[in-house]
Amino acid sequence: MIRLRPVALALALVALTVFSAAAHDGVDVRMPAEVGVGQPFLVRVAAGAGLEGLTLFWDGVSVAPELVRKDGCVSSVAMLGTGLRDKPGLYALDVETVVRGEKRRFRKLVRVTDHEYGTETLTVAPKMVKPPKTVQARIAAERKLAREATSVQSPARRWHVPFCLPVKGKMLSRFGLRRTFNGDTKRRHWGLDFRAWQGSPIHAIEAGRVVLVGNFYFAGNCVYIDHGNGVVSMSVHMSKVLVKQGDEVRRGQKIGLSGATGRVTGAHLHLSVFVQGVPIDPESLFFMQEDGGDAVVAQE
Repeated sequence: MIRLRPVALALALVALTVFSAAAHDGVDVRMPAEVGVGQPFLVRVAAGAGLEGLTLFWDGVSVAPELVRKDGCVSSVAMLGTGLRDKPGLYALDVETVVRGEKRRFRKLVRVTDHEYGTETLTVAPKMVKPPKTVQARIAAERKLAREATSVQSPARRWHVPFCLPVKGKMLSRFGLRRTFNGDTKRRHWGLDFRAWQGSPIHAIEAGRVVLVGNFYFAGNCVYIDHGNGVVSMSVHMSKVLVKQGDEVRRGQKIGLSGATGRVTGAHLHLSVFVQGVPIDPESLFFMQEDGGDAVVAQE
């Protein structure tokens, strides 16, 4: 990833213009010009039948999104995102294509803007803020499993926006909140909480494959689903899990029941979505439209 300082803004804008002109030479790359910190966005690439390969380079990772051939054209849609630790400024997305055996490389600039996130104060069991030494090894092992699950890169894209809601309850604690636990510990909220009374059914937000099922110290009973091309969802705090690792699930399929396991103040669903291993705000995915061009988010 390349970050451009404000002093380079004039040169950056020139580079953006050159890129746009080059991108229309047989390969069209479309994406938003501006994205907030912690937010997802779509990149759409379209070309003639000669497009044989595509790789996107963003934020230190490379993504090879699935190519779809139809009516003599080739298209691809990928989901990327910005992390909560990213700083506002201009960022570079490199697009590498293979057209009739010839490699081409394009660059598109994205302005990452600040995004306002609120605060929240919670009271939980003391052991959920300062875990005893006897569970430290367990927590470390579970974090390693979670990192591996959320970094999965499978070639087929199983997701399409907008995603379906996982429960009927309303959205509660939003993504990105700066949380204070028991008065002294501040953390960021890496997901979106939904009201879900004990035993309420929880549904897969999209089709995919279950890559991890666990009973974790902080997450409680949890399910990780790989939706393809670097998009992974995590549903946690369940009272009961209804799927197992390796299962193929359909969009909207019941995968568990709501509960209050792990670090909670009561029964609810915590949903996280990871894009290329980075947690992003899931809320916009339920309103985002894939319109054949730039990704847009409809107003609630």
